[in-house]
Order: sequence, then C-alpha cells, then structure tokens
Amino acid sequence: MTMTDSKGESKHGVPGKAESFWIASTPDTSYPALKEKVKVDVAVLGGGITGITTALLLKKRGLKVALVEACRIVKGVTGFTTAHISSAQANYYKKLMDRYGEKKAKQCADSCQASIATIAGLVKEYGIDCDFRRPSEYVYAAGPGDVGELKAELEAEKRLGLPVSYVDRVPLPFDHYGAIRFADQAEFHPRKYLLPLAKAVDGDGSYVFEGTRALDIADGEPCAVKTTRGGLAADDVVIATHIPFTNMDLIPARIKPVMSYVLGIRVEGEISRDMFYSTEDPCHYIRTQPTPEGQLVIVGGEDNKVAEITETEKRYQKLAQFCRSHFKVKSIDYSWSTHDNYPFDHVPFIGRYTTSKHFYVATGFKGTGMTYGTVAAMVLAD
Repeated sequence: MTMTDSKGESKHGVPGKAESFWIASTPDTSYPALKEKVKVDVAVLGGGITGITTALLLKKRGLKVALVEACRIVKGVTGFTTAHISSAQANYYKKLMDRYGEKKAKQCADSCQASIATIAGLVKEYGIDCDFRRPSEYVYAAGPGDVGELKAELEAEKRLGLPVSYVDRVPLPFDHYGAIRFADQAEFHPRKYLLPLAKAVDGDGSYVFEGTRALDIADGEPCAVKTTRGGLAADDVVIATHIPFTNMDLIPARIKPVMSYVLGIRVEGEISRDMFYSTEDPCHYIRTQPTPEGQLVIVGGEDNKVAEITETEKRYQKLAQFCRSHFKVKSIDYSWSTHDNYPFDHVPFIGRYTTSKHFYVATGFKGTGMTYGTVAAMVLAD
C-alpha cells in the first residue's frame, strides 16, 4: 500500500509512491519458516545479495546450506539499493594506496572487477531476465575545484589496472567539469536477479527459510543457531545480516551507518543509459531503468549519518530540488531510502571472525553493496 496525502504527496514529503521500485515491480516470495531442527554444512543468515550469492556458490561446491531470513528475502537493504554494479567508488583508490600500498589496493580493484564478471556469469548460467546491461559509469566533477583530486584519483586507478579514461564531457544535460569513465561496468534489476538464484539454492538438501529470525549463535562442532522458530545446526555459520546481530570483534562499533535517499523520476525525452556518480558532498548518483511505462531515472544522494537527521522529508525534498534543477522532470513516481555501512578503515569486513573457527562475516560495503556483496560471497565461498 502506498501512503499519500490529499495533495498526492507520499509520506516522504514528495509526490509518488513511498516504496522501492524493485519491490513494487516484482512478486512476493513464500518460502516456509523453519519448522523442525535441521542440520546443514553451512547456515547463511541474511537473505540479501550477500547471503543468497554465498549460499548459491557454496551449494555449487557441493555443500548443504540453509539460507535464513528474518522476514522475506531481498526485501531488506538489497531491496532498497540503486543497483550500480561497479568498480567506480569516487576518490577511493588513492586513499587505499596511500594507506595500504599498491598491492593491497590492487586486490580491492581486481576483486570489484571480478564481481562484475561473476554476476554476468550467473546471469548467463541461469538464463536470468533481469535487465542486465554493461554500461559505463562516470565519476564526474561537480565543481571546478574537484578536478585536481579527480585526476590524481585517475592516475591511481590506472596504476591498479582499472578500465578508466578521462573525458571532458559526460552524457548528462547539465554542467560539470570532466569525469573518469569506467568502461564495461554493470546494472540490473536486483530482485529479478536474486529471486532465481534463491530458487536455485532451495532443494536437494539445501533450504531457504523465511520468517525465521536468528537470535544467537553458539560455537561448536556443530555450531548451534538459535532462531525464533527453533534450532538449526551447522558446521559453519555466515552472518550476512548487513549489521551483524552479534558484537563479536566489536564490528558494529567499527562502522558508520549512513542513510541515502532515492527518487524514481520520469523526464522529458530520455537520458543516457550509462551510470553517473558525482564528487560533491553529499554526492548524487544516477542511473536508468527500463519499465513498461518507459525509462525510469533513478537518482540518489543527500546522504546523512544515521540519527543525525530526523526530518528526513527535507532530504527527499532537497533531492527532488536537485532533480528539477538538473532535468526536465515530468513526475516523481517513487521514493525510498537505503542504509549503508562505512568502515572506518575504508575496507569492508569480509572473512572469518578472529574469535571463532566457524563464524564468518560480511559487512561494511560503503554504498557499493551489489559489488562488494558479490565479492564477499566469492571470498567466503572460497
């Protein structure tokens, strides 16, 4: 149900439906809840891109898995993404090189590129119709003062072997000051991509459980997962719940939660089907999505630290003002927000907890969840 007032505005203070386009345009799932104790090789907690992809890659390696979701799969953070699949991360790689050295920075760059190839491979292997495309992504300078830093970032990215080049103009209908072009990145409809992967997980001794909230985990051989629906035993446990519900290794205290706001708009004519990300703070990011009613332009930004802003309607309204000043907006059809975790050291938490032999974690994807969620699945499955 869409909440609107008598003026046609949603509960977000802007016109249109106050819901994610991805969720609104796909059917609900109906996997059962856990009913009796089950033993598997790996329990994967969290039904977003990280959990589903991890569970699938583990099953493809011959393991029995249980994917456990508290509500419905792909209706949490992954259902509210803007679904850029990209190695482009604004002024990021130079920071990594300065802090960790070129070798480790290249590992991050290579892993992001590998995640794009993995997604493309899964789309082909399972014949998934999810509007998958390979556009370029442009990181553009929003002001003249951003050009120097952008060009320094470009040199770092070239050293790391990323598919980048500098362009003076990008295909956008407003002023900017040059950009880094990342060739052959990707985009898709995230639920259309992930729901078939979840279907491939379920069966042959593996399970997808919805409406089953994990409450606690206990190390052992096997490990015990306590849920609202009873117990689950597994040799290993992957916590892919966006924010870990345990406080092992103090990870929740080592990430900064950030809210970002999104509008789905219709514009006069059509804009480029490439993806775009600005250097300004707060940034703005833009992509398009085909729909039966024509092109939907998805614009995000106006980020703020969680709990720092309480009047979120003003953030949506400010984003709407950005859209109207940069595009010929015909309508605002959708509005939603997303929650990103930014690690203080710039690198996601992916791997085994140092305090356990059997618990693994993936979080802190800093606004690039489609990319790093897939990277995490690849690393954890390996």
